[in-house]
Amino acid sequence: MVESLESLFTAFFILLSPVILALPVSFAWRWWVGMEPEQEYYREKVRTVLDSGIPIRKYRGQLDAEARKVHLNSDRQARIESDLLHPLRLQHFLLFPSLIVWPLVGLFAAIITLPMMPVLRLLEWILIEKSVLSWVARLVQKLTRWEIIGIPRLDDGAKELDRVLASIHRMPITVFLGLFTYLIISYMPLSVKNIMLVSAIVYIFLVSFISVIRAATASALVFADPTNRKLIPMDTFVENALGPWVGVGLLFLLSRQLMYGGQIRSDPALADPVAFSISVLLVLYTATIIGITVELSFFRLRGSSVRKSFQRQIVDIFNPTLYLFTRHKGSLHISPVMPLSEWLDGDEKLDIEI
Repeated sequence: MVESLESLFTAFFILLSPVILALPVSFAWRWWVGMEPEQEYYREKVRTVLDSGIPIRKYRGQLDAEARKVHLNSDRQARIESDLLHPLRLQHFLLFPSLIVWPLVGLFAAIITLPMMPVLRLLEWILIEKSVLSWVARLVQKLTRWEIIGIPRLDDGAKELDRVLASIHRMPITVFLGLFTYLIISYMPLSVKNIMLVSAIVYIFLVSFISVIRAATASALVFADPTNRKLIPMDTFVENALGPWVGVGLLFLLSRQLMYGGQIRSDPALADPVAFSISVLLVLYTATIIGITVELSFFRLRGSSVRKSFQRQIVDIFNPTLYLFTRHKGSLHISPVMPLSEWLDGDEKLDIEI
């Protein structure tokens, strides 16, 4: 009994170690972004622009002037803007130790990533080129009676580091989905080798499917719910649909696996909670390397093309209008600007006086 409790406590500590490591990393990140008074001054100026609801591009010149006033270079501006647009939280910092252990898990990540590339392309062909995703958007619109409109994204015109932070900001769902898959498959009466194999196959298809959807919806498209007075960006709609399931599911599965692991897992190699906890961390960090690869090989190379194709399909179906959703002195305004098709034809630039 004492031995069992000791193993359980050790396993819990192993699983808790990424959280412990994440705390100093989060502080280091905050320091790297900027904590000095002049940096906080610029942060407040950027926050004011974002609070107004107007894309950064319209105030790029003024923000650069404010930065020069307090002697901030372009790199520091990029860090501050990116931190406001794509803030990193504890779940992001949990993944940072993978940069240390990548030589250990890199080979496993490569074995999974190589077959993932053709699957990504296949699902892109099905969902985007064959218009399946736009058909799903039409179905959601019919079921909910929401309208589809366009609202320019606030990160338009942000400094270049924004792209890096956007990638890191997307990664937790990609990574935790791998861990979620592993925990589900580990319930099956399989050997360790087969658990890893089945988990990898399921993960390849899940991540490919979700990555194409996330790339397509990272746009100006918004669901407008007049009944409940809500505006729901399509990418937020997708994140809200995925996030709670993955997050709550992970907590439930991990706690259950720890408490009843010996009765659930058939392979004796994973029956011990310590061995199982180590396998969880290996899966977590392997999935992180895979997530980085997906960001570099898909979102960077194909993300823009997928997004533009999906937007064009939505324009053809709904002919939506582009709106500005702004705030000025406590008053909120949603103002029609132009047809979304016209905005897309103008390379998504908002050349109007505000």
